[in-house]
Amino acid sequence: MAAAVKPALELVAVRESRGMRHIEQLVLAVTEATGLSPEEFEVWAKSTDGRLMLSTSAIQAAYNTTSERKVWALAAVLAENLEDDAQLDLGILIVGALADLEPAHVRVLHAVLEASLPPRPDGSEHVPGVVIQSQLEEGLPHLAAGIRPIMATLVRHGIAEDALAHDQHNAAWRITPFGRHCLTYLQDNGPEAR
Repeated sequence: MAAAVKPALELVAVRESRGMRHIEQLVLAVTEATGLSPEEFEVWAKSTDGRLMLSTSAIQAAYNTTSERKVWALAAVLAENLEDDAQLDLGILIVGALADLEPAHVRVLHAVLEASLPPRPDGSEHVPGVVIQSQLEEGLPHLAAGIRPIMATLVRHGIAEDALAHDQHNAAWRITPFGRHCLTYLQDNGPEAR
């Protein structure tokens, strides 16, 4: 029995190690961007409930992600809020959305906003930021079976909203200004963005 458990425990240890590296990367990015020491960041985070909520949500999201780009995006949200408490509520919403965005969600967002999808089946022109289900399924065939759940996550966080489709069997969505804002964090942060 113990022989069967050991490989599984090693996998948990690998995940734990990766998660801890991501937390360290998050804190280092925040402290580098703000000039605070890790101890000063901790004092800031503990000083109000809003700051604590934002910080711990970002830390938890960094721990759970497989995406380094997401860690950098979370650090950017934290760094902005260290300078302006007026943005804490929005920061908490952004961190919550980023926490649920996995690479598949980001690929879909890029495809919609960069208009890199096949033409609409009804022959109408591409509307920037608006997409129909069949375009996503054709343009991202490896994600076709997951398009509806991916878009449901984006809608749940306010990153996308339902749009009018010309075909009752074809859902349509529009990327919201909030969605564009969240995607900006993922695009504009990280070592290669510097």
